[in-house]
Amino acid sequence: MHRVQSGEKSALSMLMRRYANSLLTYLHRMTGNHHSSEELLQEVFLAVWVQRKSYEYPRPFRRWLFGIATNKCRSANRSRVRRPTLPGSVDVPSSNAPSPHEAAVATETALVVEQALLRLPEQQREVVVLRVWNGLSYQAISDVLNRSEGTIRSQMHHALNSIRKFLEPRFREEE
Repeated sequence: MHRVQSGEKSALSMLMRRYANSLLTYLHRMTGNHHSSEELLQEVFLAVWVQRKSYEYPRPFRRWLFGIATNKCRSANRSRVRRPTLPGSVDVPSSNAPSPHEAAVATETALVVEQALLRLPEQQREVVVLRVWNGLSYQAISDVLNRSEGTIRSQMHHALNSIRKFLEPRFREEE
């Protein structure tokens, strides 16, 4: 990031390659729309370039980056007229060529989990995505979202309860 701050554009490309996948996952989980998440990804890295002088070393770059991404998501959500819709397709990891039945179950499960995630209030969804899909610690999430760690833990607790309540009736085995 030091090289980016000094105006070196090739260093920004290195940062993009390093963080694009995890950032795109975060943006997709926050928006529920692949196209929107790709647009926001570009906006986030443009903001990194434009705001490069405001980055303060030794603050962890990842936290600063996800803070920008979170603000971009909030801005995009405010400008939307309605809640995000579910994406048309869900990426299901392929390992050892699952059977068509296994692939269908995995896709259906992923869609139901996506529904549960999109039903959460935005503040809870931010915490869950940063913790579960991006592996950030509660302290890191606290720094990114500018909330106390206790608040982050509380929001995670409430989010997981909401997700559980949504998922239980959908995955309860018929007796």
